[in-house]
Parts: sequence; C-alpha cells; structure tokens
Amino acid sequence: MREGMPIPRTDGNGLGTSFLDENLLSLLEKYSDSGKIPMKEIDYETALKLEFLKLAVPLKGINDSLAWVARQFGSDMEIPYIVRYYFKLGRNWRKAIEEYFRAIGEDNPEEFIEIFKEVVEKAKNLIVCGEDIVEIAIKHDKEPGSLISELKGSGLISPTVGCGGIGKAKAPLYEINRFFAILLKIEG
Repeated sequence: MREGMPIPRTDGNGLGTSFLDENLLSLLEKYSDSGKIPMKEIDYETALKLEFLKLAVPLKGINDSLAWVARQFGSDMEIPYIVRYYFKLGRNWRKAIEEYFRAIGEDNPEEFIEIFKEVVEKAKNLIVCGEDIVEIAIKHDKEPGSLISELKGSGLISPTVGCGGIGKAKAPLYEINRFFAILLKIEG
C-alpha cells in the first residue's frame, strides 16, 4: 500500500468502518498492472468483496458474456480498466476517469467526470436505464452508442438484466460500478 493513501470510509451503507482492508488493497495493488488476479490468490470472502464492489469480477461468464451479472466464480478475476487506473494514479477516482478517457482518445476527458456523476444521479439502486444515458449523451453532445460503449469498456457500467430483451425493461439497463459510486458519494 502506498504511504499516506487513505482508505475510503463508508457512511453507514452496511460495509463497516472500512470497505477496503489491507489484504484487498495489497491484492489490487499487486495485480492492477496485469489486470488479472489469479484464482489461487483469492479466498472466497475476498472474491465476494471484490465482486460486490466491482473492484474485480470473475473472468469467465455464461456463454462468454462480458456482463458482470453473467460472471461465474471459480476463475481468475479481472480488474476493470477504471479500477486499474485508480490504483495506478494514486487512488484518485476523478484522475482515474480523466486519464482513462484521455488514453482512449477523448478530446475533453475531464467532461467524463461530470457524465459519470449524472449517470449515478439518474440511477436507482446502482441501475441506470439506457434511455437516461442517451439523454446524458445528447446533453454533452456525444453519440449515445459510443458513450455507452466507452462507459462499458472503462468498467464504470455493465449491462444487466433487462438488456437484450430479458425482463420487463423497455430499454437496456446498466449496473454502475459500486466502488466508483461509493467514492463519488463520499468525496462528492
């Protein structure tokens, strides 16, 4: 763990006084460059914490799906790109978002901090409707399909039940990265 880096604290959301313990932090720091945590390094409780916070998700999914909801325990765990940037850039979520979107070629990467905030504001229980993301894209003069793809690629959102005609949703639904949503809530 880097010296002087605070462990984010919760605000009564049921995760205890600290949702990141030293074991979790050292594991993420050790493997954030490679992006994969080997299964042999992860006990069941750690795997659950990683997956719950969306710090890492099982690598294998049902029918090779990339959606977090379709991932199955028992394999190596993949660290989403945005989480890798977070640990690489000194545990600063804003800087992680900005640098990720700069790296993929966005002209105004700092705008994506505001876009993510708006996505979280529109969400209910960390689920946001595709139609809401389309509205946000239009507001920011972005092509909606490209914005959704970029948010998914970063690991800030993932398709969930309702996408692809499953469930009762009229539009695709996306799950928001819990860890980044918590950081946004804590740090504003």
